[in-house]
Amino acid sequence: MALREPMTLVTDYALGLLCVALAWRLRRERPDPSRSSWAAALAACSVAAFAGGSHHGFLPFLGQRPAAALWWVTLASIGCAAFFATVASARAHLSARWRRRAEIAGSLKLAAYLLLTLKTTAFLLAIIDYSLAFGFVLALHARSWRRTGEASARWIVLGVLVSFLAAAIQAGGVAPHRQFNHNDLYHVVQMAGTWMLYRGARVSVSMRA
Repeated sequence: MALREPMTLVTDYALGLLCVALAWRLRRERPDPSRSSWAAALAACSVAAFAGGSHHGFLPFLGQRPAAALWWVTLASIGCAAFFATVASARAHLSARWRRRAEIAGSLKLAAYLLLTLKTTAFLLAIIDYSLAFGFVLALHARSWRRTGEASARWIVLGVLVSFLAAAIQAGGVAPHRQFNHNDLYHVVQMAGTWMLYRGARVSVSMRA
């Protein structure tokens, strides 16, 4: 019995390792609520990548229930990453009043998303969820970039746009080769987007208002 999708396993694990390394580096920076939330988002992304890669690669060796549980962990972790990215952006760019509202809205969205993952296992659900979250992230940082020109906002805007490109590749089934499918390309492009988000997050500072 062979691995099901070895290249997908490799690219997913590579994304996971990158997220672990970047999350660890953020945690070593001077403590800040926004930066800490970005580190949590990267950590959740790493869980999603390792679980997703294991599901794709080791599916022939897994029973039905372990496989289903592993895929649910993948979907749930993506939702958590989207939530923490929302919180990180709200902490960096919103006043205390609006930050609290954004965190409540994000929590409700995450709860609704997790309930939906119990009824459907389609990866499109994850794409829709984090697209909504990153749309919010993009709006906040684009506004800040336009007003102040700060480098952190610029990097996060670029990271979100590259992440949207990765999602479009995955949803559209863009596969450059039969041995390198749309999931593999998605992971590689997302690695670039993740690095850009990290570049912005490491100099992002929470508002004190």
